[in-house]
Amino acid sequence: MATNIIEQAIRQVITHPHSPDVRAPGLATPRPGNPRAAIRRCCAAWQRSFDAYMTAYNDGSDYLAGQHAGPAYCNAMPILSGDEGIRDFIACAAHGILIGAIPENRGGQVLYAARVAMAAIQNKRKSPNSAVPPTPVPQKPHLPGRKTPTKTQRTQQHKQSILCTKK
Repeated sequence: MATNIIEQAIRQVITHPHSPDVRAPGLATPRPGNPRAAIRRCCAAWQRSFDAYMTAYNDGSDYLAGQHAGPAYCNAMPILSGDEGIRDFIACAAHGILIGAIPENRGGQVLYAARVAMAAIQNKRKSPNSAVPPTPVPQKPHLPGRKTPTKTQRTQQHKQSILCTKK
């Protein structure tokens, strides 16, 4: 009976590596604020997926097992919520890129997602009361009874002033 449950779990990991159900039962999300714990959690998910692949296929292909374990690493990454969560996400992303759990061609996308999340949080913090109002552009005072010259008139006045100074 126990082997049947293990076989089902292995089959689930192999057939649906991106599923959130791939995570180990009873493994809670790490508390934000501890990047090392988040990295350990991601590495543990990667190792479980790697081991499951090696057990199921027993073909000795570390490369294929590693490729298969990458999505499990990503699924275990912290969510992009709050300063600590984003910091932990960046730590896991950087570590995952370095160890090859996150492919290099996806690494930039993952880090860009963290950057966008951080910008969204910073924009949310700016309250309308603390925003500096735009500085008004000073206008020339309009004198009553006097018409403002058009662009053509100003150009002609400028040409006349140049001609007058060349004498």
